Amino acid sequence: MTSYLDNLTDDPVRWAWAGVWAAGFIAVCLWAAFKGRRKSEVTSEYLVLYASQTGQAEEIARDNAASLATGGRDAQAISTDKVTVAQLRAAKHILCVISTTGEGDAPDEALRFEKTLMREAYNLAGRSVAVLALGDSKYDQFCAFGHRVFNWLVSCGAEAVAPAIEVDDLDAGALKIWHDLLTNLGGQEKAHSDDGLPWRLEARTRLNPQGTHPLYRLSFTGQTADWQAGDLVEITTPLGHRRDYSIASLPEEGRLDLYVREVRKENGEPGDGSGLLIEGIQVGDNLPLRIKSHKGFHMPEGDGPLLLIGAGSGLAGLRAHILQAQARKVWLIYGERHPEHDGALADEMKIWRDEGRLARLDLAFSRPDDGEGQYVQAIVAANCTDIPAWLGTDGAILCCGGREMGLEVEQALAGALGQAWVDDAKISGRYRRDLY
Repeated sequence: MTSYLDNLTDDPVRWAWAGVWAAGFIAVCLWAAFKGRRKSEVTSEYLVLYASQTGQAEEIARDNAASLATGGRDAQAISTDKVTVAQLRAAKHILCVISTTGEGDAPDEALRFEKTLMREAYNLAGRSVAVLALGDSKYDQFCAFGHRVFNWLVSCGAEAVAPAIEVDDLDAGALKIWHDLLTNLGGQEKAHSDDGLPWRLEARTRLNPQGTHPLYRLSFTGQTADWQAGDLVEITTPLGHRRDYSIASLPEEGRLDLYVREVRKENGEPGDGSGLLIEGIQVGDNLPLRIKSHKGFHMPEGDGPLLLIGAGSGLAGLRAHILQAQARKVWLIYGERHPEHDGALADEMKIWRDEGRLARLDLAFSRPDDGEGQYVQAIVAANCTDIPAWLGTDGAILCCGGREMGLEVEQALAGALGQAWVDDAKISGRYRRDLY
């Protein structure tokens, strides 16, 4: 019998060539690995760091990086979720666009950054730093996370070129100060309009004619556009303020739907955004709308079951997810005020349950005529055993609605799943929120 060893050559030339080919193969592999590492560790002289909850800070940061690049500067925008210490140290100028969510909290994408990098003191001497802190002054801890990032960078030795610039509700004056700072660093803006494209209002229907807090469905048509569940549309009010609304439909439905709750100021005047959408335009009018990607509220990865939680107009942010979920099992917990006066959206969800689109539907009405009222957070708390079993190892949660509701829902989820699960799920994307 012939051994396979008998077939091996003893020609020293062939052995030499084999060695050359092997060495070359190893070199190529090492080069590819190094190249891949370099791509993931791209460094720039100007680093525009952002922490975004709804996508606003990210959009500003990317525009800033593009402005600097137009001015001939080596710049890149990167999320706090992706940045490395090496990238911070490699930059000469660190520009930060930082949102604060709720009462001084970091956006979900910045939680890992705050719990890891910001707990260490790195040597950033010789770098300059500036922070644009986005927030809303109706909260007591206004821009608090932006200030924490600023103070941490300064404590690491970076030199502040200016105090942290606070921006209340995208105030144009504060943004102008930041724009001037960027220009002084070499940024050059490209001429463009960000007011959006005109969409035609085809229908506006009040969903609760007998309700005490009017809720409307608005349907727009007219543009060829693409978006996915969780995305937002931005309008500019007559006073120049920007307002975001969750898109309740998918492109394949042939329309762009919004659910808008009527808002009244203390003096009785309509709110800037809802006033424009409900009273300021008429059916047949065109309104500039700008579609915005809201990646922090996109569909969680995988095909595991979904738990959707919302109330009132918050169903807008969940409806498109129900449509997009397809084969995923969906459990919806939804709340409104009165089962008859405010139950139009709940009725649509009942139909979807009967059709099998929803595997489970729980409804909460806070002000029924008979019996005690109930909020969605009470349903969450009452199902502290069912929820972990439903989610299993690969399930995810999406919550949309008022901020107070969202905070109480989170407390109930922590009771059912543990605070560690909630914290980890925010970072991993298994728990996503769109609160306002």
